Amino acid sequence: MHFQEAGRTIILRGVNLADGKFPYEQPSYHLEFLASEIASECTYVDTPLKLEDAPHHLHKLRYLGFNVLRVPVVWEALEHSGPGIYDEKYIEHVVKLAQLCNEHGFKVIINPHQDLWSRFAGGSGAPLWTLHACGLDPAYFGETHASVRYADWPMDSETKDPKSIPNMMWTTNHNRLAACTLFSLFFGGRDFAPKCQIDGLSIQEYLQKHYFAAYAKLAERLGDLPYAYDSMNEPEAGYIGWNDLNKNERDNTAKIGSTPTPIQSMRLGMGLAQTVDEYRLGQTGPHKTGTIEIKPKHSCWLKQEDPRWKWKRADSWPLNTCVWALNGVWDVTTGELKKANYFDDLPEMSDAATRAENKVGGPLSFISSYWQEFHQRWSQTMRKYSPNAIMFIQPSVFSPPPPRDEPLIAYSPHFYDGLTIMRKHWHERWNADVVGLLRGNYGSKMFGLRVGKGNVRKVISAQIGELAHDVKLPTLIGETGIPFNLDDDKAYRDGDYSSQVKALDTILGGCDDHLLSFTVWAYSAINTQKWGDHWNGEDLSLYCAETGSFPNHPFLRGARAPAAWCRPYAESLTGEPKSMSFDVSTGKFELEIESKEPGYAVVYVPWLHYKKSDDPEEVDLDVKISEGDWSVKGQYLRWDYMKGGKLKLSRAGGALSPEQLGTIVK
Repeated sequence: MHFQEAGRTIILRGVNLADGKFPYEQPSYHLEFLASEIASECTYVDTPLKLEDAPHHLHKLRYLGFNVLRVPVVWEALEHSGPGIYDEKYIEHVVKLAQLCNEHGFKVIINPHQDLWSRFAGGSGAPLWTLHACGLDPAYFGETHASVRYADWPMDSETKDPKSIPNMMWTTNHNRLAACTLFSLFFGGRDFAPKCQIDGLSIQEYLQKHYFAAYAKLAERLGDLPYAYDSMNEPEAGYIGWNDLNKNERDNTAKIGSTPTPIQSMRLGMGLAQTVDEYRLGQTGPHKTGTIEIKPKHSCWLKQEDPRWKWKRADSWPLNTCVWALNGVWDVTTGELKKANYFDDLPEMSDAATRAENKVGGPLSFISSYWQEFHQRWSQTMRKYSPNAIMFIQPSVFSPPPPRDEPLIAYSPHFYDGLTIMRKHWHERWNADVVGLLRGNYGSKMFGLRVGKGNVRKVISAQIGELAHDVKLPTLIGETGIPFNLDDDKAYRDGDYSSQVKALDTILGGCDDHLLSFTVWAYSAINTQKWGDHWNGEDLSLYCAETGSFPNHPFLRGARAPAAWCRPYAESLTGEPKSMSFDVSTGKFELEIESKEPGYAVVYVPWLHYKKSDDPEEVDLDVKISEGDWSVKGQYLRWDYMKGGKLKLSRAGGALSPEQLGTIVK
């Protein structure tokens, strides 16, 4: 299914603005910015774009063919000073930025962004006080291995060197104590931690109440400015549904370095020494290299309340102890695990509504019982202030969503090629069906392997297609992209972005195969070649001022591998698109439309691929259509037709060279 507007089919193509994941001028590689004492005083004003700079960036992005922007708004940005205390200056900044986006022709998707709960847990998202509310003290996350924080690496050394951290080490936090505990309490604290209450509410209700209220405050000010809302970026189950706490049974791509089991993580969190497995990331995935002994000097559980937060914790919830031991999962004195399947079997005291969804005795469904309840409450809250906005469904990564039948709802899964992301290398001759493997579609991992250039393109397209067909709803791939620092920054030394073009073109070509909308991750206005996007070593920005590409072009200057992402597509049309394809090497674009009535299509034809002269609006087209008429104005082609048919276009003067396309930068 496709998005519709005023009776026309529209295809959304855009970017994520990356620079709103951390406070202004507080990148993730400076440990001092994680200090508890200053956390409540941070500001996100001027992120993801300064208002005075925004028109320049927005004009450029619109020229490059994008028509939608996914704007990150982390919870901390709204409510960093304490529960119920909102940053009015930041809210005003977001409202003005959304207005500017609309004025420049962009639809705005508000993205309540988070990764691994919070920057204090190694990611981005929630404010410090939410960790304190859950009884956690992030000051000791490093020595207890409760989370890996970029600025805190190496964790067991007084001397820190973030640049030495293994690639994608931050993803191991998916299975570590901090993130798993925080997500478990946020989504399922009512059932799994009944002793944990604040201000007379379960920790689940306390956190969700504040989450909804913070974003409602923003939505009230935004009104009808946003086109759509996500509910939470890449939500996670935490421990919910974990079958055996003695085992690491999830997401084997996140095994790098120390890899404690859940019960080992809980013991480490209490300061108990543990010998845990150690892994490294090899050519074909994580491999166990041995074991490592971890001897924490402290517990990572909060010892006393911070007077800034002014809540009342229930007497049943004493500080300085593991919440899971407190709720009967294990014994702090002996270290004994009492119930290995605690999170896969509803406790007897669990809420009646949840018990009705799952038989006591499990297995549990995080998505249908916990995430879906959260999303329904979110939608009801947001619709009070933005009744005309689309509400995106985005469950955990690669997890099929539950069926939903209501108006103004759409689907926004994320897709990254795991091999390229984890290895920072484009494997054009072999890859794997990661979506199929994680969904249990194969009896053996070997059956998910694909060999050969053609099969690599096919398997990436097939994975995107599987996500697109999860539900019969308009679908936008909310995030996809590649790291540009492939092969140890090779392109930054020799100017050859061929691998980046091939990798990203394969993914976006897969989106074309399935006629999908997408928002690429990401556009960072402050990206540098040394620090990338300034967050956890990521370097996925389509733009970097240091690239050196198109030095004299007003809009392409600094673009990285633009041949892959500045591509033609049908922006709007009468009827339904049946197929769409683009060959980045030849510049040939094909489109097929089926319509029951006369109408027209608007096709973006980028100067980058079809330039006629140095005039950034003049294109050189060879167009063939099966019926109707066509005309061109700037970078847009209009095709009028009676019933649709086929359109083929190429550059009249022949395909441009890699140097002309910015694939080779001299």
